Amino acid sequence: MRVAAIGENAPLFVLPAIDGGTVALDRYRGSRHVIVWFSRGFTCAFCRNYIDRILDGYDTLRACETELIQVAPNLLEGAREFFAPAPLPYPFVCDPDKRLYAVYGLGSLGALEATRAAVVSFSHAFATGGSGAQIRGAWLDVVNRNFLRRLHHHASSALEQGLFLVDKQGVIRHRIIVGPLDPIPGAAVLADLVMTYCAGDSPPA
Repeated sequence: MRVAAIGENAPLFVLPAIDGGTVALDRYRGSRHVIVWFSRGFTCAFCRNYIDRILDGYDTLRACETELIQVAPNLLEGAREFFAPAPLPYPFVCDPDKRLYAVYGLGSLGALEATRAAVVSFSHAFATGGSGAQIRGAWLDVVNRNFLRRLHHHASSALEQGLFLVDKQGVIRHRIIVGPLDPIPGAAVLADLVMTYCAGDSPPA
């Protein structure tokens, strides 16, 4: 599987967002840089910590004329319920069949690592769910799949995480690929990456 390459145009997408509309990558063309974060979704306790790190410095990203789009393999109904008490300031879109992950070259891991990651994520999914609405959202994401599909989802969603920095012209300028349980940079580090790779008219590094 080929990962979307630096210096190439980022694959375009239009996906449903939890705010009720859709998010299209090309709507930011000419106005904002975009960081596309392919995450494990809100049922992953680790990703919820990463969301908090993004929120802590989100204004810094905005000051760099940058938007962050979080892509998650969750069901839309569950995600809307989960984030209803505290809406996110940035777009959160759902790709439950993980088709866009594949387009960007992010795939499932080996069976052993995938199983380990799925078990860890699933065991934390409800323990740190937060409010009643958040717990219901996590529950909806799980029970709206039949038993076999539910097991398959949590095993196969042990995907690599990816962050792709897309400049205002729609070109991938930088990427970070990590394992499903590995940390991603906070907003301050992401802002530094934007300034490094998107400042001026220098070619991608």
